[in-house]
Amino acid sequence: MLDLLISLSRQELLALAFSLILLLLSLAGGRPIRRLIAFLGDRVRPFTPEWLHILGHGFKVPLGLMLRLALIFGASLLFPLPDPVTRARLLGLFLPILRAAAVLLTAWGFWRASPLCRLLLRSAQNQLDLESDRTISRFLENIYRVLVLLFAGLVVMDLFGLPVASLIAGAGIAGLAVSLAAQSTLSNLIAGATLVLEHPFGIGDYVALGDVEGVVEDISFRSTRLRTPDNVLVTVENAKVCGEYIRNSTSRVSRLWQFTLSLTYQTDPRAVETFVAALEDLLRADAEVDADTVQVILEGFGASSLDISVRLYATALSLADYRALKHRLNVRIIPLAAQCGCAFAYPTATVVLEGGERV
Repeated sequence: MLDLLISLSRQELLALAFSLILLLLSLAGGRPIRRLIAFLGDRVRPFTPEWLHILGHGFKVPLGLMLRLALIFGASLLFPLPDPVTRARLLGLFLPILRAAAVLLTAWGFWRASPLCRLLLRSAQNQLDLESDRTISRFLENIYRVLVLLFAGLVVMDLFGLPVASLIAGAGIAGLAVSLAAQSTLSNLIAGATLVLEHPFGIGDYVALGDVEGVVEDISFRSTRLRTPDNVLVTVENAKVCGEYIRNSTSRVSRLWQFTLSLTYQTDPRAVETFVAALEDLLRADAEVDADTVQVILEGFGASSLDISVRLYATALSLADYRALKHRLNVRIIPLAAQCGCAFAYPTATVVLEGGERV
């Protein structure tokens, strides 16, 4: 090793020293490079538009890796090799790899800059009358990322000498056969686009799709994912979602609550009237009840009770608030019935024996 260093000329020793310095900077300079990029980004941020800031934030990490690759490439160029043929072979081997790495890092930066879709959606909201929410933004981001991966893959294949044009032409022919064999996938993709454009529900809405209901967590190309009340994640194909009746509970402005109170047949009719009027006043006075929708009537005569029908709309929309409202009013109805001289009935039966005795 010492003999090799002695045999090098002064110019070659300087090149070796610079090569080692660049290599050390590339290996140990990751954190300083990231800090430098962050410092420069903070300085120019007040003077740059939002789209450029999003793009810069997406390239913050990939750009640091690109600079380290550039240092490694510079070190390889400066490294003194005695044989020019060996140098040419090594450069021919490493150059495609470095170029492919640069392409992949660029694709990674654009991948991280996917919030540009949200910015584009906000800018088009006034012209296209689109609702800028998480559903459409996430769907557009998925399309954007697929396109980034597709273009990056084509560029990398072209760098390694693969016939990209022939592959694209072959993909067109093979795509026809694949489309015939993947009709369900295509129908799910079209259904997913339909769900995003028509917007029957969004991410975070509580919906019922056929016999499945829960909170929407994601709408992808192929399926929609729901989180059921018992915390189970259910995946439903988009084609099936479009074929079902969709009930969106989040978009409602009130909840219907109807129930029946059963009173004994021994209850005095005047007590029934008093109880009906007092119950109406109780329900109308609650802040989470739409007073104009309260209806309390003597519905009919049951097998063992007088049936009081109650129907109202509550403004408590969330399930927790709705259950709390029901508990609060039910607890107050119990003493109200007693105050009005009414008693709640329960199913009873009278058995008459053959001798006429009642049991």
